[in-house]
Amino acid sequence: MEKKRKIFLIFRLVLLGFILIGIPLIILIKYRDTLLNSAWLTQELPIFLNRYKNEAAFIIIGLQIFQIIICFLPGQPIQFAGSYIFGVLKGYILSIVGAIIGSIITFYLAKVLGREAISTLFNNEKIDYYRKKLNSGKGLTILFLIYFIPGLPKDILGYAAGISDMNIYSFIFISTLGRTPAMFGSLLLGHFLKTNNYVAIGILSLITGIILIFFFSKRQSIYNFFDRIEERGRSKNV
Repeated sequence: MEKKRKIFLIFRLVLLGFILIGIPLIILIKYRDTLLNSAWLTQELPIFLNRYKNEAAFIIIGLQIFQIIICFLPGQPIQFAGSYIFGVLKGYILSIVGAIIGSIITFYLAKVLGREAISTLFNNEKIDYYRKKLNSGKGLTILFLIYFIPGLPKDILGYAAGISDMNIYSFIFISTLGRTPAMFGSLLLGHFLKTNNYVAIGILSLITGIILIFFFSKRQSIYNFFDRIEERGRSKNV
């Protein structure tokens, strides 16, 4: 049984390694001038999607799913391109559908692969930090705040949720709610660019920059706040 457990663990590590390391390496080698190029994503991607408008909706959903699973790719250019082609409302629907599907995949992928595999490939301390927060009595509150507050790392949160005690319905609902405001910021930027509203672009960029700088400077206080929320949640469960 111990030998079978080790073989299964190795298989899970290889699978997760291919998803999180192998695929990014392929992107780095073959697509660094496109998917890893911010100029291409913001300037050429909308043109590319406009050229294939019939397939553009599926491309946006697919890219958003891919971005959530791989987790190091930026999501903002995808949302930007979506609103540039389809407008804010439809762009949001396409982006959020992709984000939900991607989040479901990461959640269940983590469940299937297990805590050992996830902790081995990711930063074990970071995974444990998130898992402990999500398992506290205030896990949903903390989950919402992490997604809602700009500048906080969220890249592996879906994987941490998958190895926590949180159920899929709560995770999807709260993560969708939390990521929506920031998503609308990217969508509005694409809309303003298409309508040549450069004043609105400047104002939105300034506001976004100020918010990011503020929360980045206060990140340690935010993490301390999360610790206090976690302690209150655990004390109620005792």
